[in-house]
Amino acid sequence: MFLALQTLLRSRSPAHLLLRAAVVALLATLVALSLSRLNRDLQVSFDMRTERAGPFQFYYAGPDAAFNERQNVTRYTPAGVWQRHTIDINSLRRFTLIRMDPITGPGTVEIGSIEMSSRWGRLTLQGPAFQAAIMGLQDLVIEGVDPAVIRMRGAGGDPHFVFQLPQAVVKPHMAQQLPMVLMAGLGAGLFWLVLDIALGRLKRRKPEWHARLGRIAARGWIVPLAVCLALTYRAADRISDDPILGDGIQNLLMAVNVFKHNTFSLDTGDRVRPTNFREPLDPLLVGLHLKLAVPEAVNRPFADFRSGEFTRTVKLSNLFWVYAGLVGIWLLTLRVGGTNLTGFIATVLSFQIFFHGGTYIDTLYTELSTATLMIWATYGLLRSVQKQSMAWFLGSGVLMGLLALGKASFVYIGAAAVPLLMIALLFARRPDRFAFTQVMVWGLAMTTTFLLTLSPWLLRNQAQFGNMRITERGGLILWGRAHLNNMSNDEVLGLIYDKSPSLYKRAVAGTRLAEAPGDFEIGGRWQRHNRYRSSFWESDRRAAYEGKPENAVSFHYHAAAQYNQRVFQLRDQGHPNPDQAVGDELKAEAFKLLKERPWRHVVMTLPFFWHGFWSFKKVEVPWVSLETQDALGELLNLFAGVSLFGVFLYGLLRRHAQWVAVTVLPVGLLVFYAFLTHNIPRYSTPAHPMMLLAFVLVLRTLWLRWRARGQRAGPTRLIG
Repeated sequence: MFLALQTLLRSRSPAHLLLRAAVVALLATLVALSLSRLNRDLQVSFDMRTERAGPFQFYYAGPDAAFNERQNVTRYTPAGVWQRHTIDINSLRRFTLIRMDPITGPGTVEIGSIEMSSRWGRLTLQGPAFQAAIMGLQDLVIEGVDPAVIRMRGAGGDPHFVFQLPQAVVKPHMAQQLPMVLMAGLGAGLFWLVLDIALGRLKRRKPEWHARLGRIAARGWIVPLAVCLALTYRAADRISDDPILGDGIQNLLMAVNVFKHNTFSLDTGDRVRPTNFREPLDPLLVGLHLKLAVPEAVNRPFADFRSGEFTRTVKLSNLFWVYAGLVGIWLLTLRVGGTNLTGFIATVLSFQIFFHGGTYIDTLYTELSTATLMIWATYGLLRSVQKQSMAWFLGSGVLMGLLALGKASFVYIGAAAVPLLMIALLFARRPDRFAFTQVMVWGLAMTTTFLLTLSPWLLRNQAQFGNMRITERGGLILWGRAHLNNMSNDEVLGLIYDKSPSLYKRAVAGTRLAEAPGDFEIGGRWQRHNRYRSSFWESDRRAAYEGKPENAVSFHYHAAAQYNQRVFQLRDQGHPNPDQAVGDELKAEAFKLLKERPWRHVVMTLPFFWHGFWSFKKVEVPWVSLETQDALGELLNLFAGVSLFGVFLYGLLRRHAQWVAVTVLPVGLLVFYAFLTHNIPRYSTPAHPMMLLAFVLVLRTLWLRWRARGQRAGPTRLIG
């Protein structure tokens, strides 16, 4: 069998060429059919108006009607205005039921037509047809049905309704799929046949070119660039025209002001003043993207960029970070001794877990750019160690400076990472050990270009605000963390439980460590941890915006309300820079609190690390239960994190500077946020690609050692 396969692969006869092409065509057909049968993409669009602003949820489930947070989309709606919402469901699992939670409590809601469409069909429900499709209502009462609108009122704490999804929309007949599948298989077979013939002729006529092409395919740039481009194109399907929310609004506002006024500012209107509340790199690139993509939109209102005609255009700028990040992971894998196969595996894992996540690319948070810049800064550090070239050390300083301009925390992380890497070079095992003077020169060069890269922004802030800081947010975050250290021990249990993996939650079920009904709701023992979906979310948000901490329940909005209250007071007194003054004040208070209970702060770092660590995106795995699917994702999260810290400690203890260079920045990020912030899971996500890279490298090392051991043992068994 093996010899026959070798003959088939090596033979250049016409019959064997056709047979190989037929095998490829068959395999491509089977893959295309499997993906077509598994892939259940659905777009749901509807118009809705609610009496109160707040989140609404959209669930989908199979015939068992097991709705859970794993198959859930959350959006936000303003009060009293009609808004078009579009929900994209990309699932590999069968689903037949849709559940909508349009409001979170008492209040009215009106829903217009609801349109469901896929590649295979389209269905529109409105008015009486919509009412007839509803299978069940809970805590909702239908008050009226017009031809185009259905009106409901919330009558309890969990208002929602469920309706049946016609399978014709998402599950086509085989007759619809076969033509597409057969065309895909035929195309793949013809492409393989042409490629096979071309390579055969090239090998006969230009053997040196054929050998060079083989080397390029094995370790060159062409394959990584092409595959990463295809993955980036695939990532574009996660970018929608949904409104930009949360902290992304601030980045967008700065970008629009760069676009319109060439000014970094969080002010609105035509007269804007420079501000310094957020890092400049992302807004600068988005602003330049808008200047190139839609220069005619310079006079359009901000709303058109946040939730209007240009929202998707704004977010398409994220594809630059996606492509650069994917290429960086692949090339980093090659530079640590991997092959294109291991580079492909690391890149695809990074794509599935991070770069294809709507949480990161369908918004304007800075986690995406931070991940990409950290990958390339790590690449620079690795090449500096490998090449011992002054040019690479200078370039690494520039890359780390850009990283700090995108995420200010890397000023401090870099301040620790550079000396640590220099120490690793000083004490590295021979022949990688270097003289003290040489290492100091490299460290000084890297630090110099790091500071030079930061200097334009720092000098701007010195001229505008009288200080050389990248942002003014550090005081608020540190102050908030200092206050969180004083939460009760019972609330620490809630901090641990809140974002824990399902494996932990099942293990502690029924004990005091687990959630009881109402724990995260008003009056519950863990209510202050709930900054997201709750019955008091709207009042908390209003309290923060109005600067009324006495009306806020959650830790998050209480801190925001206190900050705004102080800013408003100074602004009313005519202070020229109230944000800066309050930031300085909060920082001083934070250091005072930390000095009073330093060991409490150190101890609290552990639960905060746990709280932020479990942050991998849930990836669908077909043919297994949701519980098994989640467990697999959580185990990948665990093994990848352990691999990252394991490689870092291995590099330190075994004095391998290369492995310190590869891991020092992502390890620094995880430790920094656990030690100095409230460390929500989003903060850890930029480390995901590097965690997965470490995991792939560890697996590869174990495989190579196992194979080498088997090869050494083979002759012994034969002799015996």
